[in-house]
Amino acid sequence: MKRIVSILIAVAVVALAVPSFADTVSKLQGGVKDVIMSPLQVSDNVKAETANAKFLPFALAGGFLKGTFYMAKQIVTGTLDVVTSPLEMIHK
Repeated sequence: MKRIVSILIAVAVVALAVPSFADTVSKLQGGVKDVIMSPLQVSDNVKAETANAKFLPFALAGGFLKGTFYMAKQIVTGTLDVVTSPLEMIHK
């Protein structure tokens, strides 16, 4: 009887622990992806600004500055996700 109860407790612990690791891993992967893909923000914003602009030099400068801002924002949020992903596992 004790053996069955201990096996059931072990299965319950494993079943409840698996989703928390999945959330942690997906948050970690998302953070790493955000940091790696952040330089694409600059080129995407430059393309978008030059497609809609009348005066190309202002569009290039504006797209570069806007893309740099969004790139920095994405790096910060990605780094924050990477740093805080182990904390979610502890918190749950």
